[in-house]
Amino acid sequence: MAINMVLRYIKRHIMLKREFINAIRRGEKKATIRLGRVKVYSREILIHAGGQIIAKAVINSVRYKKVRDLNDEDAKLDGLKNREELLRELKRIYGKISDDDVVTIIEFDVIQHLNIPEDYFWRNTSPHKIAKLAVKHLNLNKEEREILETIIKTKSIRKTSKILFGSLYYRPRIRNLLKKCVVELTKQGVIKDEI
Repeated sequence: MAINMVLRYIKRHIMLKREFINAIRRGEKKATIRLGRVKVYSREILIHAGGQIIAKAVINSVRYKKVRDLNDEDAKLDGLKNREELLRELKRIYGKISDDDVVTIIEFDVIQHLNIPEDYFWRNTSPHKIAKLAVKHLNLNKEEREILETIIKTKSIRKTSKILFGSLYYRPRIRNLLKKCVVELTKQGVIKDEI
């Protein structure tokens, strides 16, 4: 099944590339454009980039367009110069795209700039260390064990998603597993509940 045919979702977190941090802080990037249909479940979101939570934002609109209908205004909302630069960026991220592919344009307003390390939400423990502790202390099914062992090897949620699923779109699934592990490890007293 093609990537743009799969309905994806965003709950409370949007992941951006490190290179967009300054554009967010300057107010130049006011949207993110994602290949495929994306459903947004929360109006208030946290924006992540470069291993940090860089902003809290409010979603203003979620629109769908065909790639052929993207214009310079869409590109500027996404912090880019023009439509051509936007198309290059989409191809760089997603590989092959066609004029008939659907994209989701998620517009937002930053309501608070933040500078919180992502590991704050992992009880000050890295995802790599959580994976090691979970493999050692928790009763896991085969898929969970495979995901966590891949995190141990790669030390990266991104790389794990690419290796196991061939796409970055499975990062929320991996993060949810890590969160579940944090809860269980905290219940068992392996990780101390400090926040």
